[in-house]
Amino acid sequence: MIEPRVLKGFKDSLPENMIDKKNIIYKLESVFESYGFVPIDTPALEYTEILLGKGGGETDKQIYRFRDHGNRDVSLRYDLTVPLARFVSEHFNELTFPFKRYHIAPVWRGENTQKGRYREFYQCDFDILGSSSINADIDILLTIKSGFDAISAGDYVVNINHRKVLNGFLEKLGVKDKASDILRTVDKIYKIGADNVVKELVETHKIDSGITDSIIKFLNIEKAGKGRGIIGEEIFNAINDAGGAVGEDTLKYVDELETVFKTIAECGYLDRFSYNPAITRGLDYYTGIVFESFIKDAVEFGSVCSGGRYDNLAGLYSKNEVVGVGASFGLDRLLALMESKNLLSKKSAKTEILIFNMDNKFYPKYQKISSELRKENINAEVFLENKKIPQQFKYAEKKTIKYVLFAGENEINNDRYGLKNIVDGVEKKGLSIRDIIKELKG
Repeated sequence: MIEPRVLKGFKDSLPENMIDKKNIIYKLESVFESYGFVPIDTPALEYTEILLGKGGGETDKQIYRFRDHGNRDVSLRYDLTVPLARFVSEHFNELTFPFKRYHIAPVWRGENTQKGRYREFYQCDFDILGSSSINADIDILLTIKSGFDAISAGDYVVNINHRKVLNGFLEKLGVKDKASDILRTVDKIYKIGADNVVKELVETHKIDSGITDSIIKFLNIEKAGKGRGIIGEEIFNAINDAGGAVGEDTLKYVDELETVFKTIAECGYLDRFSYNPAITRGLDYYTGIVFESFIKDAVEFGSVCSGGRYDNLAGLYSKNEVVGVGASFGLDRLLALMESKNLLSKKSAKTEILIFNMDNKFYPKYQKISSELRKENINAEVFLENKKIPQQFKYAEKKTIKYVLFAGENEINNDRYGLKNIVDGVEKKGLSIRDIIKELKG
């Protein structure tokens, strides 16, 4: 006999898990579509050359790579952004730009598992391609805000930075050639702490200790509390200070940061965003505005929605270089976080009412009743077998079904039925189907 088991880093999803997951997906899809985003899909498998070298050396090590039956070098996608770049290049003439897309699907990374993070996990991506305007970045950020409001995962903050501002600062310090290494190291600051970042910069990347001190000071670590960043009106003072620390060529990117926060403030949402110079995003393809989002009382879960601008990515596959900006909600991490805070429904079924099978000869009638209820958008289920009533109650309770309908011979003959709310124990008799519909909808 084969032992039933799941690979390390992977998991099954029971109905109570999938119902909550699909509810969040539905809410996010509704938000995306309200902002004008449209759905797409891409294959789980891509040619390996499509994926390699797009997310940095560490990401390349995590790719699930193998030879298929045609001896082709293929890999499972590790995110949804690189396949998007390939997709846009391949379908360039079929798309309307700016192209606003969302894509909710699983991705795979052979990384060390952690709380709320598996080797197979869902991403909820939304991107705007074909616009270099800072307005596109703002549109993405406001979509993030609406997404968090829709799913009600807790009090949140969206941390924003601009990689070109930090790059401009590094160039002024004379370490532009080591910018990628520095950015990837700085990106770990909330995982390994400022002291270990300093150690890695000095010992591994051979950055002068004086320059390292300047970098740490520029990141404003004292004010950018873990996962929080600089908040409120102080944001504009910090951005002004950043403008004084970079060269003339970088000032336009400082202005972009200021435009982002002024727009957010105008909308009345400044309390949901922060300026955090320590947020860099480790992936190599980000080139401008970057952001990471945290639930304030669960920062240890890490960022639950992140992204940024990646102006050069689509150009890797086509002469038609397409600028882009996008973000991704980490669905599985969000679910783990919400579970830890008891924010999930834990429902085992979407059924709202179970029609008891009190006599199998009435089964056609039961199905007719259920059809009438479904026409009113009420999820109705008929118990399939004529089992004892306690067994049917037990079934309803296990599936977290709130209502049960009794229809024995007297009820069928009189077209009046019994309805019981098994949560509060209230039972009503002699109800018509219209009465039952009103009761369930009320």
